Amino acid sequence: METMFINSKNLIAWQSKIPNHVIALGFFDGLHKGHKSVILEAKKVAHEKGLPLTVMSFFPHPKSVLSNGKMEVDYLIPLEEKQKQLATLGVNYFMIVEFTLDFASLLPEQFIQDYVLGLGATHVVCGYDYTYGKQGSGNASTLIEHGKGMLDVTIVPKVAICGEKVSSTRIRELLSQGEVSIIPQLIGKPYSVRWCPVNGLLPYYTLPRPGRYEATIVSKSVTTTTLLQVLNNAQIDFGSTFVPTNESMTISWLRELSDEKYRATS
Repeated sequence: METMFINSKNLIAWQSKIPNHVIALGFFDGLHKGHKSVILEAKKVAHEKGLPLTVMSFFPHPKSVLSNGKMEVDYLIPLEEKQKQLATLGVNYFMIVEFTLDFASLLPEQFIQDYVLGLGATHVVCGYDYTYGKQGSGNASTLIEHGKGMLDVTIVPKVAICGEKVSSTRIRELLSQGEVSIIPQLIGKPYSVRWCPVNGLLPYYTLPRPGRYEATIVSKSVTTTTLLQVLNNAQIDFGSTFVPTNESMTISWLRELSDEKYRATS
């Protein structure tokens, strides 16, 4: 998979390099089941048309940019992890577009002309609630109009569990409530973060709310299921759990423990 970092300064150069492709549009933070339904549908279309598959995302988060940094965004995964997961899904090109105030001010028609058609897309796949352009005034229903007859469009319907939409916002809510045991229903596996013994929580991950949790730790030399205590949004108390001092690790959150359950299992 080839990753491309695209901004207003190098846009024209990229426009001349990329072959025609099928593109999945979205922010794709967390790569949950809703995101994967869009990407896998785009993959199906790309296979049928004999074209490469592209995923376009944006960075930093639009809410952070539009609030001039006043709104703190709790990312679920960093770009590096997103790249790894997209590669396993069979994506050929990963476009990361720099989200700036100037980019946010583009009219929807201009975004489609410059960043979609201009970058070689012939078929767009997106979720039913996808928006684009200035103030999100472009949406799934305007894609064909703004494509001016040169863009095929597939809209993927809502993916829901128990009637509730699967979304990155919902995952963040569950983390803030400590309901980590529900998250695998949304992403297909427990939510995981990367931890470094020296630097702590790596950037662009979010810890669950303070509390005691059953979690799995995996490093090069250790794989164990243990009890951990989240102290705040950046600190974990590992207690008596052995933690290698020279290895980064993956921590997968399984369930929150009440005080009674914690005492019973201690």
